[in-house]
Amino acid sequence: MRTMSAIASDVRFQIRHGFYGVYVLVCGLYVLLLHNISPGYKEKTALLLTFSDPGAIGLILAGGIVLLEKDQGVYDSLFVTPLRLREYLIAKAISISVISSCAAWAIQLFALGFPAMPVHFTLGVWLTSCLFTFLSVGVVTRAKSINGFMWLSQMYSLPLAVPLAGLFDIGPSALYAVFPTNGSLLLLEAAHRPIPAGESLYAVAVLSAGTAAAYAWAHRSFEKRILSRVGEGAAR
Repeated sequence: MRTMSAIASDVRFQIRHGFYGVYVLVCGLYVLLLHNISPGYKEKTALLLTFSDPGAIGLILAGGIVLLEKDQGVYDSLFVTPLRLREYLIAKAISISVISSCAAWAIQLFALGFPAMPVHFTLGVWLTSCLFTFLSVGVVTRAKSINGFMWLSQMYSLPLAVPLAGLFDIGPSALYAVFPTNGSLLLLEAAHRPIPAGESLYAVAVLSAGTAAAYAWAHRSFEKRILSRVGEGAAR
């Protein structure tokens, strides 16, 4: 119940600050771009967009929200309530994943049609968004300003972009197997072609493991760098 209330509060916060309106415009631009690309490049471009979009939303949006909440002194009152830190983080990831999923599905439907494997496609978007959301929370706890956050977020997220080189046949595919975002690309590729069960299991496993590690890092970072400064230990 507390998590659902936190999700609803996050969605209201995002609507109030215009995040949904901005992404309606962004999706429209993406669809327009895809409609004007040569058919031979459309699927690969769509894959890049559907990978980068939840990543960007999770990375930039989550960090921006935490910075806003810090500036508004939200945590001084939020964490004296029964809300626990894990519920706060999960609510952030879910609320941002909703935007990511709506954006990804809008781009896919209006530009390319119904996904070949819709469950895989949706799972790829959700887990990728959660991965970058937790990464963003861990990063933003270390930032002193919006400029500092932007620089740090690029530095921390750069390794996750390495598997994109595989889309252009740079190096053997085994080089990218340990990266959680390699799982993202495989699941998102299911929008265009069925993927074998073995690849599906690997993709979900490596992406879930990366997301769990990012969550643990975000939890520890938030607890140490933010909660300790508002004198709250009960939110653990």
